[in-house]
Amino acid sequence: MRIAEPLRLDILARETMGKAQDGAFEALLAANPGMAAEGPFLVAPRDVVVPETPAAPAAPSVNPWD
Repeated sequence: MRIAEPLRLDILARETMGKAQDGAFEALLAANPGMAAEGPFLVAPRDVVVPETPAAPAAPSVNPWD
């Protein structure tokens, strides 16, 4: 994906991956080495690798009778 204007990293994750939490933000940074060191805003124009959105972690179940 190519961005044409400066964009915050969390907004990029939300717009391209559907969310910025549950590992999506971290997956975006992992797919683009060195991007985190540039600060919270991406400098444009720039190509960005958008990874698959990670699955939400399963909520642990608690049985109060155990």
